[in-house]
Amino acid sequence: MPRVANPLTKVRKRLEPCCFGPANFKNLPKDKDKASDPDKHLKLYRKAVPIQREIVPKVDEALDLACERLGLDRETVHGFVESDPSMNAYCQTNIRGNAVVCVNSGVVERLTMNELAYIFGHELGHYILPMRKKHVILKNGAVRPASMEDAVEHRKLEISMDRFGLVACQDLQVACSAAIKVASGLGSAEITSDVIAFTKEAVKGYVRDYTEYEDEAYSSHPAAYARIRSLYHFSQSEDYLAIIGRKGGRPHSDVDAEVQKDLEATLDYFAGRLMSDAIARFSHFFAALHVDQEGSKAELSRHIVSRQPVLDAEMVVGLVGQIKKIPAEHKEKATFSQFDDILNMALDRCPRAMNAHLEELLPRLHGTKVAALTESFAKVFRKEYDGRGF
Repeated sequence: MPRVANPLTKVRKRLEPCCFGPANFKNLPKDKDKASDPDKHLKLYRKAVPIQREIVPKVDEALDLACERLGLDRETVHGFVESDPSMNAYCQTNIRGNAVVCVNSGVVERLTMNELAYIFGHELGHYILPMRKKHVILKNGAVRPASMEDAVEHRKLEISMDRFGLVACQDLQVACSAAIKVASGLGSAEITSDVIAFTKEAVKGYVRDYTEYEDEAYSSHPAAYARIRSLYHFSQSEDYLAIIGRKGGRPHSDVDAEVQKDLEATLDYFAGRLMSDAIARFSHFFAALHVDQEGSKAELSRHIVSRQPVLDAEMVVGLVGQIKKIPAEHKEKATFSQFDDILNMALDRCPRAMNAHLEELLPRLHGTKVAALTESFAKVFRKEYDGRGF
């Protein structure tokens, strides 16, 4: 039986310049287009409104337009409107028909047809570029990226999705207006689409102590300020102009460098500092244990590795003082309590960086009195690391 060509191959080749960061068509999962739950979408016909021209004409026109401009066969995409006033939409893959895109009624009521085309383009990007994303479910039921490291990668992926959205609507002002409406929950009657005024105000929130941003650093989506500027940069690129049939534009590398700069000026900056803090806390605590056990013979230079290029001597001395104040009978318990705190912080923030840090550090501590403790920490860390699927 002849092999059937994957209809997404041609689409991916044309839209490859939309990819930003490590997420691209060269490193997709091998089973990226496999239908693992082929009838999962059928329940939506019972609880939602199918997107058809006779039922929701504006929405159907927008979905048709997005599919046409992305190069997708509309017959392979099922669309639904769900009764929900919140500003949200999502895309399911791995089902029969290949893609299901759902949009809330709140979005339909507030956005124009062309703005909806941008939303559909963004969501269908997850079908075109189906990268697996690691998540955890918190005690309150909320879902977030598995670590800050994962959140950084998720945000880069969302930049790619926004670019698919711009290709679908082919109008920078429309794309930015849709983003502002989604961020505000307001429609055209209540809010303008003054992008410059919005970004000038939005950026004011990113000037405080980075430790205030721990929750936001786990966000799977970039800041609205960075997303809008990213759309602007991409709209000026030679890649985007070529996709829509125009010439000229800025080189791909220049555009991506500008986008990366904006990400690092907002949530990625705070995430980077918080991840560095996790490794620094580990490094200084184990350096203090080293001094506590070997005194002046402890060679703190052994703790200097690529992810911890310097140690704060004052911090180490302070930690040594705290350790020495702990009664001998309680020291082991107190040490392992610190182990747990440091381990969980590292796993939540920077598991891969910490794993690489341990790989580099352990050989340097061989033969010291702190080596066994460090190896004990590393053993527990790696067990949790593997258990969480990193």
